[in-house]
Amino acid sequence: MEDDFSDLAQDHWDTPDIGQPLWQLLCKTIEPREAPHKWLPAGVTLLAGKAKVGKSTLAEPIAEEVSLNSSVLYLALEYNERMVQQRFARFQKQHRLHMVCEGQMKRMGAGGEAEFEDLLLKVEPSFVVIDLLSKIKRRNTGHYDAEYTAMGEIKELIDKFDTDCLVITHSGKPNGSDSDDPFDKIMGSTALQGAADNLMIMLPAAGSMRLLTKGRLIQPSEKNLEFCDGVYTERTNAGAALKDLKPFQARVLDALEKSPMRQAELMVKLNCQKAQISTACKALAANNQIRREDRNSPWELV
Repeated sequence: MEDDFSDLAQDHWDTPDIGQPLWQLLCKTIEPREAPHKWLPAGVTLLAGKAKVGKSTLAEPIAEEVSLNSSVLYLALEYNERMVQQRFARFQKQHRLHMVCEGQMKRMGAGGEAEFEDLLLKVEPSFVVIDLLSKIKRRNTGHYDAEYTAMGEIKELIDKFDTDCLVITHSGKPNGSDSDDPFDKIMGSTALQGAADNLMIMLPAAGSMRLLTKGRLIQPSEKNLEFCDGVYTERTNAGAALKDLKPFQARVLDALEKSPMRQAELMVKLNCQKAQISTACKALAANNQIRREDRNSPWELV
């Protein structure tokens, strides 16, 4: 008897109306989505941070850049028309951006789902910003299933039109029961996190902003942003992540980014004492940020 069950399956099973055999799906040519912006992954991204930390200030220049090349739908649901004029004054006619202001759109569950779908159909955006999630999502009891459904129906519409979306929400205040995971501070049920493709959180540091990202199809990452002249720029040097937390270690990393150096060379370069450079190098090596083959070899970035 042959090990072929295809005829048996055909005889005893009707073709299902829903879904498809896995092999058919795997044979489809589905191009991966390109990230809409260098700071954002593809898909539905939930961006959280404390109130007034700068979430909208980050979203606006992202929309500004994207709208130069493709259509953007921006739901500024906390801004009246006067506020929009002030915050978006630098935008020009060449920016393909469709704006929805405060009071111009209903909440999901009260007619907003039809309005949202109509906007996605007619604007045909490649990128959507929802600012703020609480102004559009369906009212519910806050239980896990209800929150997941509320976020899920937004994601389903975004996926239906094959676009990318940045959804802005708040993070909660720190308390004694907080875990070490910064993403646990995203306000509301963990269902909101489960429904999104990606999670981002903004954490202020002295003079800069840490932007942490993780998702289903991406590796966790951290970017360090600096706010200057009304816009964010990314610090890309080796010591960027430590500049505010451990400035001397950041200087060591920046020095080694140019070329490997022995400990004595670093002392001269940074004008520091042997004990200071030794302590910094040991700490960086323990964190797998620098390495050397032996005591006589130069330190280098990992």
